[in-house]
Amino acid sequence: MNILVYLEIKENAVSKTSAGCLGLGRQMADRVNGKLTAVCLYNETSELVADAGRYGADKVVFIDDLLPEIYNPNLIAGAIDQLLSTEQADVVLFPDDILSRDVAPALAIMTGGSVAVDCLRVKIDDQHFPVCQRPVYAGKALAEIRLIKKPAFITIRANVITPQENPHQPEISHFRPELSQSDQRISLVEIQPTTSGRPALADARIIVAGGRGVGGPENFHLIEELADVFGAAIGASRSIVDAGWVEQIHQVGQTGKTVAPDLYIACGISGALQHLAGISSSKYIVAINTDPDAPIFKAADYGIVANIFDIVPEMIKLLRQ
Repeated sequence: MNILVYLEIKENAVSKTSAGCLGLGRQMADRVNGKLTAVCLYNETSELVADAGRYGADKVVFIDDLLPEIYNPNLIAGAIDQLLSTEQADVVLFPDDILSRDVAPALAIMTGGSVAVDCLRVKIDDQHFPVCQRPVYAGKALAEIRLIKKPAFITIRANVITPQENPHQPEISHFRPELSQSDQRISLVEIQPTTSGRPALADARIIVAGGRGVGGPENFHLIEELADVFGAAIGASRSIVDAGWVEQIHQVGQTGKTVAPDLYIACGISGALQHLAGISSSKYIVAINTDPDAPIFKAADYGIVANIFDIVPEMIKLLRQ
């Protein structure tokens, strides 16, 4: 039984979530005396090979001439589909993001396999089938899903698996897929990159988020200032994104980003189920809200019943000191 891990690359290195996927894949491969292969859509570098080997890869396959910055899930799925004919993987792990949510289901259809997304845990049972644990009912319960059709395509929620080093000296190979124009169903018109000096929301160790309690877009600078003092990312509830106060890239929750920071500070967020589902993997949650009965307090490790306009400026002042 062989395991394949799709590598997400950030700042020319294997992302934290991909490193966690490699560690998980290593455990699964060892459980069944299998092989762990990492697949990368970027050009070969010694740093990427070293990263993959550090977390347990037996082999690294670089897919040539198909960079993932050019968003085309059909081409990427087609390339991995062709690769699977030579690598014979039974399970393929992806870090859960927008791209993998497109690619993994497409591959399941192409190969006649199975798929599970946004998983927190994966184990191999006695019959060598992957059993995935994922949240359901907006995070109120956990479901176990046994994938009996192979290959099984599984996306892993960001930052829920701590990377474990397991050094290997990986074999290196290159694969050039044969893709035609008919495989390209999406035409890239324009890329509009967003630039920010703050950490990316999905990878941030600390997130400061604002909700309706901020009062209006003119007050959101308080959230930004507190985030900057912490060196944190900025989050937002769906209600203020829908109201146009902040951009959608900051939305946290079931219909936004699922996050797993060390510290999540919720300012003026009531705590709807959809929002709580997106922050349930946070190590510590601090809530500031004027309503003592706000649902956010049930999920919070620390709660402050107060107006954010009284508390946040004092926090900023003390932290700057």
